[in-house]
Amino acid sequence: MEKQDEQDQAGTSPENADGNVEQIREILFGGQMRDYEQRFASLEERLTRNVEQMSQSFENRLEKLDQFANQEFGKFSELMEQERSAREQGREQSSRDLDEASRKAESRFAQLQDGLGKEADDLRQQLKNNIEELSSMIHETEQQLSQSLAAETGKLAEISVQRDELATMLNDIAQRLTKGQ
Repeated sequence: MEKQDEQDQAGTSPENADGNVEQIREILFGGQMRDYEQRFASLEERLTRNVEQMSQSFENRLEKLDQFANQEFGKFSELMEQERSAREQGREQSSRDLDEASRKAESRFAQLQDGLGKEADDLRQQLKNNIEELSSMIHETEQQLSQSLAAETGKLAEISVQRDELATMLNDIAQRLTKGQ
């Protein structure tokens, strides 16, 4: 009871001391905490923008690849249609012309098949290479972003630990001062 009267007379009640400690913390760390919050918001915004840009780039590349594949399929369809019409015309010709046209058509078809087979293989290989390259780029970017985020998180954790240690030390000093008075 006497201790509380002394504290009331001195103006340093436990609630007042806690308020003082909070004021001291705000003075010492308030600006830094706002700065860190802004840094985190900026980092998160940059990461979001980078991911969106990569996603858009990936979608654009896939769209171009799809267009290319559709064009090649259209060319193949046109070639097949041309071959079909050539065969129909050959049926209307005489037997000798039919044999000659049939041989030419079969030869052309074989060449087209070989050419298209090679083109299809090349396209598959290019597609595979592009997909592997994109996967590698995405993986590398993800690793870089993860490392950057881990580094920033480590820095902030270290600063946070230092701030907590300083706050504990200031709190101890404040308690000693209130006990000493």
